[in-house]
Amino acid sequence: MPVNLFTNLTNLLAFASLGAVFALILRNSLSGQAQMFALQSVLLALLASVVALYAQSIELFAVAVALLIVKGGVIPYVLQRAVKRIGMQPNVSPYLGIVATLVISGALIIVAYYVMAPIVASDPLPTASAIPLAFAGILVSLFVTVIRRRALTQILGFLMLENSIFLLALLTTYGVPFIVEIGVFLDVLVAVLIMEVFVYRIKENFDTLEVGQMGELKG
Repeated sequence: MPVNLFTNLTNLLAFASLGAVFALILRNSLSGQAQMFALQSVLLALLASVVALYAQSIELFAVAVALLIVKGGVIPYVLQRAVKRIGMQPNVSPYLGIVATLVISGALIIVAYYVMAPIVASDPLPTASAIPLAFAGILVSLFVTVIRRRALTQILGFLMLENSIFLLALLTTYGVPFIVEIGVFLDVLVAVLIMEVFVYRIKENFDTLEVGQMGELKG
């Protein structure tokens, strides 16, 4: 694969991955937000496949397949099942409105580019130009996790944060050993299954998933 084509593909897919985070911000329904996580995971699996093809790494391609199965299929299925089990929930606005959230997220992207500029300038890898996008995804996902009121949306923000960290590792080192990635995927899957149980029990006992209302409960 030509270097220029590889660089353009990594930039495009990294940008699309960051766009999925912004799409989650704009979606009101829990089901739609879960779909954005699935979309981001599929994009990351595609990007990992492109990097594996360029680096001629069978191990990294296996990681891409595992990512597609676990994060692109199994975890979104679990999340959608959790949404169906808790039923329809009233719309709960985040601590900040959409406009303010988008403005701050845009500022975080600028910060990411400023912080990563020296690294990009000194990094000879063809994926270096996409590194700020991955770091921006980390900052924006963390911000989304903090400002959301619903427990399930906070879980989605955390999962997108983990995806962005994987993206950063993929762009800077062309991935980590297969056994490590499989361990991480399994840990994330188990964590999501546990979170599903807790979310359902919270809804069953307190009839709300709003973090603010649960914080007001007195022991």
